[in-house]
Amino acid sequence: MVWKVILIVYGILCLYIALFKPPFIWKMKKFEVMERIFKGPVGLQIFVAVWGIAALVIGIWVINA
Repeated sequence: MVWKVILIVYGILCLYIALFKPPFIWKMKKFEVMERIFKGPVGLQIFVAVWGIAALVIGIWVINA
């Protein structure tokens, strides 16, 4: 049960990061490297948003199963 809730919270957190791009997270070295890998900030934003949606959908689907 706990990991289901963690998936939902993680998905919401990823969507928050993708939509609002908080500077204290977006300026981390990890995100700067990922930004180069995904060909710019828009590519990284899309990746984080898709990852968040996937985690959220899986979390909701598993709770309802």
